[in-house]
Amino acid sequence: MCQFLVCSRLSILITILLTSQPLCFVAVTVAADVDTSHVDTQQKDLQTTHQPEIETLDPVVVTATRTPKAMTQVPGAVTAINQKQLLQANPATGIDETLRAVPGVYAERRFGPDDVRISIRGTGQRATFGTRGVRVLIDGIPLTEPDGQTRLEPIDLDAISRVEVLRGPNSALYGNASAGVINYVIEEGSSDNQYIETRFTFGAYDFFKSRIKTAGVLLDNRLSYMGSYSFVESDGYRDHSTVRNQRFFGKLKYRIDDESDVSLIVTYSRPNIDIPGSLTKTQAETNPRQTQQTLHAVPPAAFPRTTPFSSFDPQRKDERFRPSLTYRNQFTPNQEISLTGFFGTRDLNHPLCCFTGSFLTTRRVEWGSFVKYTNSTPILGLPNRLIIGYDYQDQNSVNKNFDNVLGRQGTQRVYNQARTSQDGFYVQDEFSPFKMIELIAGVRYSQVRFKIQDNIPNVGGNSSGRRNFAETTPMGGIRFSPVEWANFYGSISTAFESPTSTEFRNPNNAAGVGFNPGVKPQKSTNYEVGIKGTVGESFYYEMAVYRQRFRDELIPFNSPGPCFFVQCFRNAGKSDHDGFELGVTYRPIPGLTLQTAYTYSDYRFRTYTVNGVDVSGRRLPGIPEHRIVFDTTYAHPSGFYGGAEWLYQTGYFINDTNQESTATGAAGNDQKNPSYTVTNLKAGFNTMIGSEWELEIFSRVDNIFDANYFTSRLNPGTSPSFSPFPGRNVFGGFSMRYLFLS
Repeated sequence: MCQFLVCSRLSILITILLTSQPLCFVAVTVAADVDTSHVDTQQKDLQTTHQPEIETLDPVVVTATRTPKAMTQVPGAVTAINQKQLLQANPATGIDETLRAVPGVYAERRFGPDDVRISIRGTGQRATFGTRGVRVLIDGIPLTEPDGQTRLEPIDLDAISRVEVLRGPNSALYGNASAGVINYVIEEGSSDNQYIETRFTFGAYDFFKSRIKTAGVLLDNRLSYMGSYSFVESDGYRDHSTVRNQRFFGKLKYRIDDESDVSLIVTYSRPNIDIPGSLTKTQAETNPRQTQQTLHAVPPAAFPRTTPFSSFDPQRKDERFRPSLTYRNQFTPNQEISLTGFFGTRDLNHPLCCFTGSFLTTRRVEWGSFVKYTNSTPILGLPNRLIIGYDYQDQNSVNKNFDNVLGRQGTQRVYNQARTSQDGFYVQDEFSPFKMIELIAGVRYSQVRFKIQDNIPNVGGNSSGRRNFAETTPMGGIRFSPVEWANFYGSISTAFESPTSTEFRNPNNAAGVGFNPGVKPQKSTNYEVGIKGTVGESFYYEMAVYRQRFRDELIPFNSPGPCFFVQCFRNAGKSDHDGFELGVTYRPIPGLTLQTAYTYSDYRFRTYTVNGVDVSGRRLPGIPEHRIVFDTTYAHPSGFYGGAEWLYQTGYFINDTNQESTATGAAGNDQKNPSYTVTNLKAGFNTMIGSEWELEIFSRVDNIFDANYFTSRLNPGTSPSFSPFPGRNVFGGFSMRYLFLS
């Protein structure tokens, strides 16, 4: 019987692949909306968009708290995004699409959909590439590397059923992170979630994306499976910004018995991204689609400054493969243990411009293992849950840098072997002395270790060395729920965050090599109160007020010498992050969903002197004071749906001194990133064809008013720092799903 099922599904898959061709009309793709996880999501994830009579908001259970817990019962700021919100009328190319309506979170593209920078409550904004300070997980397994850096290209939104965002320090559970945790939960097959689906997306700037995905169960429902493969390519909005990426996500889960199971997750990604570089503010305002202009004669052959930036072929090819295995056993009604191990490889080729040794290559092997024990045995008849765990991650890299000779490798300048590892032991207890009160306390001891062995110490200086950091981070919290619709909480938590491997660049060495002896981890204490709940069955709200006090906050800067093109880092004295966050979801009538997210950020240096200038009391660069998002979606019983998104954020300084010059051609450091407003529209149609086929067609227009807006690097000195976002951007496509009916 199982062999027949496998063969029949394979034949259907082959038929779809052979017969599905891109249509010629202008329409765009959105996958059919199915909540494929066994855990509820923030809003009722309707099986199809043409069922607006169901408008209730179900309770949400999140797992990024190390064990499943109702979102309203977590004593902290938590937001969940379901699969419908991820995919409906979205091309699903960049994770910034998923985080627009999360208060306290900024997700911005620099050089395309695969180059996204995430900041939560101001931490992470310092990143010149990738993400810092945010712990990113895939099904609870860290995508974040041991040093705290995360590259987001491997994440395939088509394979995700839910995104969980925990804002604020969670170091008691996850260690080296100051900002929060984002957990991408992979879709699983089940007896109610069995299908094969193809999806095609077309768009402006020669955008094309194709995807095939299947999910289901075998072996009398003991084995669930999900596999998703996608390919995307685009010429990009700017010159020299072509993007190509292919991804595969697969998950197998075998139920050994009613108390235990084993899961295998395999991820693969291969992005190939051209880098257009940064612009001055004047260039970004007058011709945002151009590439960066070279500023001086480029080493090693003294290429003249008139040599086009693209002649050096700045790009990033970054191939990654990682399987992971998790075993879970609930060996008594109140006790459970889980064991996880993973292995990964990375192959990076990364030519840049315009400095000595700017053709970078990395070959990396990483592995990790995690154990977690949970005991929910009551104490004196009162609810209690104890979590104890240990994490270990290790990565070994071989790094080689060459001169970039018009896109080819020239003289070798760097050849080193680098090892980074981190481990931590944690314990957390959740105790309810009364029905409406829960007390939480936890502590973690973490270590982060860096070691570099320079294999050519006579070239550019000896970079060999090591740095080790260790920290204990306690936390405590209370939840008070006097009524069902009001859950008050308060918490005090601590965090530490080490510099990442690339943030140790040494400004005291002419070539920037070796560990910077003056940079150290940033530490913080967060004080937070909030309230959240569901009123009736159609209104959800969350509010949080916090102050996070930092010591030695890591700040990037550019300056003449080794920090001109590649940023170095320094520690600020002390700073305060004060903020307010509000999130609301409301369904006033059948089919209509309204969402609002508002963020207020007042982040200032408390004690800090830079280059002889006292900047105490001035704003931290890179963070807008106000940001607000409105999202409206209406789904008609006929299957048609449509909506609009509106986003506004205020401008922000890009330098520690808060200088601003309006003079034409002013240095990058004397500029301010202006405020902007962006409006997006979406529409689509979803219908069943018979009982087994589901068709969805959609279209989308991003930045409908063609606003010219951009993001920027911080403290750029005289270097160009602005990266424009795309102008008006049109998408269209369709998906076809075949349901396996039991």
